[in-house]
Amino acid sequence: MTESNGAPDSAGHTPGAVDYRVLIADSADVNLVASIDGVYRYVSAACLELFGWDPAEVVGRHRDDLVHPDDLPLISPTGNDVAAAKTMTSTFRFLCRDGSYRWVESRSRPVHSGEAVLVVSALRDMAERQKSDVVLQRQAFSDPLTGVANRTVLMDRLHQALRRQDRAKGVLAVLYVDLDRFKVINDSLGHRTGDTVLMDMAERLTHHVRPADTLARLGGDEFVIVAEGVANEGAAIELANRITEAGHTAFRVGDEELVCTLSVGIACTADSQRSPQELLQEADLALYRAKDLGRDRAEVFDEELRTKAIGRLVTERMLRRAMQEQRVLVEYQPIIDLHTGQGVGAEALVRIDDVERGLLKPESFLEVAEETGLLIAIDELVLEDAVHQAAAWHARLVATAEVEVAINVTARHLADARFAKSVIELLDANGVARHDLQIEVTERVLMEASNSAMSGLRALRDIGVQVGLDDFGTGYSSLAYLRQFPLDFVKVDRSFISDLDQVENERAIVDAIITLSHALGLTVVAEGVETESQLRILESLGCDRAQGYLFGRPGHPSAVDNLIAPRKTD
Repeated sequence: MTESNGAPDSAGHTPGAVDYRVLIADSADVNLVASIDGVYRYVSAACLELFGWDPAEVVGRHRDDLVHPDDLPLISPTGNDVAAAKTMTSTFRFLCRDGSYRWVESRSRPVHSGEAVLVVSALRDMAERQKSDVVLQRQAFSDPLTGVANRTVLMDRLHQALRRQDRAKGVLAVLYVDLDRFKVINDSLGHRTGDTVLMDMAERLTHHVRPADTLARLGGDEFVIVAEGVANEGAAIELANRITEAGHTAFRVGDEELVCTLSVGIACTADSQRSPQELLQEADLALYRAKDLGRDRAEVFDEELRTKAIGRLVTERMLRRAMQEQRVLVEYQPIIDLHTGQGVGAEALVRIDDVERGLLKPESFLEVAEETGLLIAIDELVLEDAVHQAAAWHARLVATAEVEVAINVTARHLADARFAKSVIELLDANGVARHDLQIEVTERVLMEASNSAMSGLRALRDIGVQVGLDDFGTGYSSLAYLRQFPLDFVKVDRSFISDLDQVENERAIVDAIITLSHALGLTVVAEGVETESQLRILESLGCDRAQGYLFGRPGHPSAVDNLIAPRKTD
């Protein structure tokens, strides 16, 4: 093959020489043709844009002059490669005209042109690919909404921090952070506003932690901070207090000004043998205590919580054993119509018949049952037993008695899209009128209920199932909430009834609840009635119904039979 000695043109092609352009495909890549000894014979015009070189400045130069010295072993073809006509892909740095280097990906192949063997290469800029790799890496290791670390990174950092603890100074602190009443913002103002608050809160938290600390979002409104080398527990508390301060400044979202306080649970250790899961669990338990004590505060995991955690584990094992051995029982406490003095139904109350501790009331296991998810199965068992019992009462009394059965339901159960349908099917299968079932929910359930849970509650009420607010007055709600939720009745908590005949203020409160409830068309049921004087006061205030030890303790369904009133007939 002969070549002309004329001057090359702007594309690096020499007039009269072999037209190397026929050897390459049209593309946006930088295309080069080199002789087997590594001298460039042709360079495409794209070289100017990518590297700043005019193609004519590259033609005639050896590749070793333009490839980074450290990368030369990556691109040097061997005689065997050429002989086998093997395509080679490599990544290396190519010299730019300004003296910098740019990473490129090269695909090279040998081409036979007459008697000569040439190497044709296409160089592609790696910058876009590197950007994509960074994006993918960021997606894999960061929270997509806030940009802080995700659970994967958190667990890895926490694991590494524990491994370093033996030779570290101070303690390792884990802070579990939760936004107080975030659900109210989400439900009332929408998820877009909620997301804005989460992003802004993450930004605030980054300014309250040290550069070496890890801030991660676990999901929802929960964040975790891992802080190494904290001097002591007191220093961890100071950090947590600074964090709670981050929630005191209002957020500005559009025209809304919102305050979202923070609760923090703290767990500290100097023991490298601890596991990340243990520390997170301890911080989470401390967080629960901060919530229980009023929110907007920090609490530290201590021996009291450790003892409580052990007790929870024992209770969980007991619950699972009781479920397996069918030791979950349902007792019934009568509900009395104060206008007639006759029974109109009963509340179904769950009990555990434990082998070691005997008959256990809900307060000893309900919280653990809810945390472990076992409460849903228990709710289903109680519901089924209650409906079967209502059917049995009607059958035994030849449908001459009015028997309403009340059960308690959790927000998680209500949120299940299948719940309302399963209730209807159960009632219909047992021939129980829908208005003879009462669903009771606590103030906490209503406050924490999702939109889907509220939809389930309304669906049940629309088909005739009665819905009531249980333990009214013990939570954070107000009388105004009575008109916001789909309710048929209100149950006044026993704490107001116990001193009704001794404390004037209690009587005033109960009177106000009864008056407002009646104005809203709601039936009022008093819980925990134990004395005749309490009963007389309730009757004088116009309370509709009552239950308590004065009328009967929870027990076998047969104990309710003689209290049930005959159904009124036309």
